[in-house]
Amino acid sequence: MPAGLQIWNAAGQLMLDATQRVGRIKGSVYIPNNGLSGSQAADLSGGTPFFSFQPDFLFMHINANSPPPQISINSTGVSWVFSGSAGSYFYPVSGWLFYGVF
Repeated sequence: MPAGLQIWNAAGQLMLDATQRVGRIKGSVYIPNNGLSGSQAADLSGGTPFFSFQPDFLFMHINANSPPPQISINSTGVSWVFSGSAGSYFYPVSGWLFYGVF
């Protein structure tokens, strides 16, 4: 039995067909705004890995020195680093990182 999501508009046209690739969330990790690199080990070998970062905020200070994490993902887990200068008014973007496989 297929599983997924299909959405039609009022004219009966199929607008979204998500029955072929349904993602499975394998875990999540909170990335704090301390500006430190980090990683989370996870077995993502069962498909095509994906991630979604949900930020707590976009800009913390008027100087716009609020870099989001640069995220890398592979079959063994996820990792992140922050770019930018760690001088005064350095406010890295914090948030939740969700990861899984298609």
